[in-house]
Amino acid sequence: MSVREFPGRMNPDFIHHVDGRVRVRRLAGKQLLPSCTAGHTQASGGGIMLWETFSWAALGPAFVVEQTMQSANYLNIIADQLHPYMAFVFPTGNGIFQQDNAPCHKARIVLEWFEEHTDELNLTL
Repeated sequence: MSVREFPGRMNPDFIHHVDGRVRVRRLAGKQLLPSCTAGHTQASGGGIMLWETFSWAALGPAFVVEQTMQSANYLNIIADQLHPYMAFVFPTGNGIFQQDNAPCHKARIVLEWFEEHTDELNLTL
């Protein structure tokens, strides 16, 4: 599904992202216009996994994870998505990254990567 962009318009209904794109959200009580919505299909047994970054400072990237989350996949996401986001949003290194104790989060290769980048990312488990 694509996101409609409205360049040049500033409105409290818009959410501005780190990547420069603008997304529109509907406030409670506002009407959904058919021309501004996308349909959906309901099916049973399906699922989707999303990985998303957000903070009090800015919204970050969100994307679909197309396979089971293993430590190597997770490390690629951390290195390719999280690291640039944190460097941009928290250039002084004062951002804190929080994760739960999922097995891929505790993998040796992931923890070693975080140790190598302790001056750029503060990790809490």
